[in-house]
Amino acid sequence: MKAVVANSNQPGCLELGEVAEPVVDYNESLITVTGFSLNRGELRRAQSAPDGTQIGWDLVGVVKNAARDGSGPSEGNRVVGFSRRMCGWAQRVALPTRDFTVIPDAVSERDAATLPVAGLTALYALERCERLLGSKILVTGASGGVGYFACQLGRLMGAEVVAQLRRADFVDVVRATKVNDVIISTDGTGLEAQGKFRAIIDGVGGPVLSKLLPQLDERGRAILYGVSAGPEVTLAVRELFLTGDGRIEGFHLYRETEIESAAKGLDRLLRLVADKCLITHVPITDNWNNIGETATRLIGRDFPGKAVLTI
Repeated sequence: MKAVVANSNQPGCLELGEVAEPVVDYNESLITVTGFSLNRGELRRAQSAPDGTQIGWDLVGVVKNAARDGSGPSEGNRVVGFSRRMCGWAQRVALPTRDFTVIPDAVSERDAATLPVAGLTALYALERCERLLGSKILVTGASGGVGYFACQLGRLMGAEVVAQLRRADFVDVVRATKVNDVIISTDGTGLEAQGKFRAIIDGVGGPVLSKLLPQLDERGRAILYGVSAGPEVTLAVRELFLTGDGRIEGFHLYRETEIESAAKGLDRLLRLVADKCLITHVPITDNWNNIGETATRLIGRDFPGKAVLTI
């Protein structure tokens, strides 16, 4: 069958290739994939993975064969899922039933495809924090997939949300999430005027994070889920003393989905989308034959939000 695989000689280090059919375990369903969305994490993996390695977390499709143990959705249901094996961008995929769920009739496959990695990361990162109602929080990289959802979910949780982004031409997209303030900064300059934050949801790292950590409120939490600006951070340790019980925590979606299954988290997000409480932003919809071009544009930050490709 066809699948997206790594190839260091192709644009975006990705191409369509031939792979073996998936082997389906007793607690897994076989899904015919109809589309998927892209995340920076997958594309970074493709840049370093051996040629021929399958790629892809997010997917939508239709259940072809239900799980033999009787769990999960029945055949014919539209579903959205998270492939923790990173084999999701293929014509068919085997998924444990805890990693996918039914898409409600009111939600399009395009919108559902954006939720697994970006939506779940935003949701679980915010839920690591405490007492957000009426508190000020910061979301960095607010025009990206995770940041865009985190801004909205933070507002739904009752927080005052400050959004940081690097490009002025993406401001209107971020303001549409109804954040309280938007700061345009490539290195964190200007955020010090915002005062202390009860929570910081950061996917940028680098110099931005260096300036942010001293602004963590006493007993606040900084949740670090990505390093798009660089993996190394310089810390002024003395300035951290005044954060008291403030905590800096790493985030990994695989661990979080062991605490609550991806299926349950996706159910929660899908209800919000169906009720129009959570909106998606998908400026790029294309065929998966153009995976290399789309991946290159995403890595280059040519557009805000998400890209969805159809099979």
